[in-house]
Amino acid sequence: MSNRSARRRSRDPHAEPDPFDAHEFAAWRGLLRVHTTVTRELDRRMSERHDLPLDAYGVLITLVTAPDGRLTLKELGARRNLTASGITRSVDRLARAGLVERRRNPADGRSAFVTLTRSGLRRLREAQVTHHATVRELLFANLAAADLARLGELWEKALPGAVSSAAWPPPARD
Repeated sequence: MSNRSARRRSRDPHAEPDPFDAHEFAAWRGLLRVHTTVTRELDRRMSERHDLPLDAYGVLITLVTAPDGRLTLKELGARRNLTASGITRSVDRLARAGLVERRRNPADGRSAFVTLTRSGLRRLREAQVTHHATVRELLFANLAAADLARLGELWEKALPGAVSSAAWPPPARD
């Protein structure tokens, strides 16, 4: 019986159920540590230099890459993985700052489209310089071009569409 199988069957209430093996643990720990380190520093630098926290940057970059440069609140919330109230608060803050605006959807008269303003686009482009420099410094600096290509391949293999899908999460398939 393998060590792992023995741990699965252990009656010890303190035993970890179905623990990661060493490779799984290293991959998971690495992902979490890299993600946390990069996103915290991105948030700090973007807030400090552009008065644009990372979550607000995420809304702006999502809008600029959307077809026609606009999304409904529901679509924007889904792409940013935010609840309805979370995306509403975020869009309200950005609208007060003059970076986005809401426009009534003429198709149904109830929903609203969110679009970038000129000021929002300008702020986004300024912040992208910091964003790109920070990611290059903290994540890409020690990786060769082949490493970066392989990393993209691995993310796509682990979660199909993670790299190749233009929108995230990808549209649901029926």
